Amino acid sequence: RISLSTLINPTTCITHEASTPETLIQLLEKEPCDLVVTDFFMPSENFPDGLALISYIRRNFPHVKLLVMTMMKNPMILRQLLKLGVTCLLDKHSPAEEFKSAVRAAIQGRCHLSPSFGLVLRSPKKGEIINSKLSIKELEVVRLFAQDLSGREIARRLNRSEKTISRQKRSAMNKLDIQSNSQLAAFGQSF
Repeated sequence: RISLSTLINPTTCITHEASTPETLIQLLEKEPCDLVVTDFFMPSENFPDGLALISYIRRNFPHVKLLVMTMMKNPMILRQLLKLGVTCLLDKHSPAEEFKSAVRAAIQGRCHLSPSFGLVLRSPKKGEIINSKLSIKELEVVRLFAQDLSGREIARRLNRSEKTISRQKRSAMNKLDIQSNSQLAAFGQSF
């Protein structure tokens, strides 16, 4: 985090740092900003993964542009991030100059994809088209189910009713043509 903040010109940008999603949300509530640069993996009790955090930011701070940094190359997750309105996706292995370019692009409202993500997104593999049919909420439920959480635990973590979680799980299973909980868990662990 510290090295990234030094790459942003301090005379034109005010930068804040947050080590948890909750701290990030508090900062956004206290002092609105134009751009959030975040890691995809910054889990916490309230935000089990990057999709949950990005979804929350999109709902509550729709004007904020998002630059997400990650090493993950799962096309389904990358597509979900783009669907959520992430302005820029940056590979963590990118050089400093690419980070600066991505920040400029995000602030100007342009998209930026690291070249490695562009390749991944352009080459669908077997099954990805089916997987992309899942809604973000269904995807969250499947991922948590794959972590061996019960419906009650998932409901508590996502602040939804058990009935809603059950419906979203069933819907995901139907869309994926999965017949059993063990198949769903195996699918969820594959991404």
